[in-house]
Amino acid sequence: MLLSANDIVIFLAFAALTGVALWLLLRPLRADAAGSPADEGEGEVAIYRDQLAEISRDLERGTIAEAEAEAARVEVSRRLIAADEARAAARRADGAANPRWRKGTALALALGLPVFALAVYLAEGTPGMSGQPIAERMEVPAEKLPVEGLVARVERRLKERPGDVQGWETIAPAYLMLGRTDDAAHAWTRAMMAGGVTADRLAARGEALVLGNDGVVGSAAKEDFERAVELDPDEPRAQFYLGAAELEAGEREVALARWKALLARAPENAPWAPALRARIAAVEGRPVISAEDEPMIRGMVEGLAARLADNPDDLDGWLRLIRSYGVLQDEEKAATALAAARQAFADDPDALARLSEAEAALDK
Repeated sequence: MLLSANDIVIFLAFAALTGVALWLLLRPLRADAAGSPADEGEGEVAIYRDQLAEISRDLERGTIAEAEAEAARVEVSRRLIAADEARAAARRADGAANPRWRKGTALALALGLPVFALAVYLAEGTPGMSGQPIAERMEVPAEKLPVEGLVARVERRLKERPGDVQGWETIAPAYLMLGRTDDAAHAWTRAMMAGGVTADRLAARGEALVLGNDGVVGSAAKEDFERAVELDPDEPRAQFYLGAAELEAGEREVALARWKALLARAPENAPWAPALRARIAAVEGRPVISAEDEPMIRGMVEGLAARLADNPDDLDGWLRLIRSYGVLQDEEKAATALAAARQAFADDPDALARLSEAEAALDK
């Protein structure tokens, strides 16, 4: 591809700017060596000065006593004086030598690199390709954008329309996916400012705060969850994290009671129910069923229930069914199966005794 005169002028101008930038960046080669003892001494002195200022701020805030502050000042000042003397000595040592190769190297790099880069670009690049501004790149279909691109697009829209509730509710989960928990919590705050406080938004903000606190339910998150259950007692995230907070506080039975009550009120096929059952099982020390395995296990259990409806004389089958419902945390079906088994074996004392043992195991 042939280049026009204007293209060549532009490329030469860019090369010159690059050379200037490299010249400035490589100035240490013309004088003191980068990372010299004098430079290290400068950093050490700055650190001790910052420490003195921090001691004064701590004293003003009342986080340390006057005696402690004075002792800390004396120690830091002693180190500051020593570091300053070492820095001065290093400067004198550095000033004694100024090899000429530094200037030659700096000049060669500043002039040679831009020329080399320009030659490679002209040989391998596509200087005639038209530009594609960021605004145009952001207008591609959403399904072709990575998560970061989608976030940037929504952020741009929210700058123009900060009252867009849907925009804040869209970007908050994306922030969470990217690990930007503080931004996610802020986004839920803005959503509530624009669209009002709801149990779902409070629980979502509390969850972002928990994830940003290494999974610990802090006071701010707990307050969000408590407000959420006041608005909606069946808000699953709020109830789950409140149970987690109770578990962290050593209130195991209280947490389990909260979670089991939530499961009892859960809609059929609630997507979060398998994870909660697994969490309860883990706390109780019972076998944990993964969300992937639960549908298959439920199918097997329902098949066993159908077979026992046709053949109710199988005591071992009833015992397996009752235990299976217990593992699945389905207390209502466990109770129904227990009642049906007792009716089938009403005249068998030994069978009734074994059924009572199974019932006692359910309550543990």
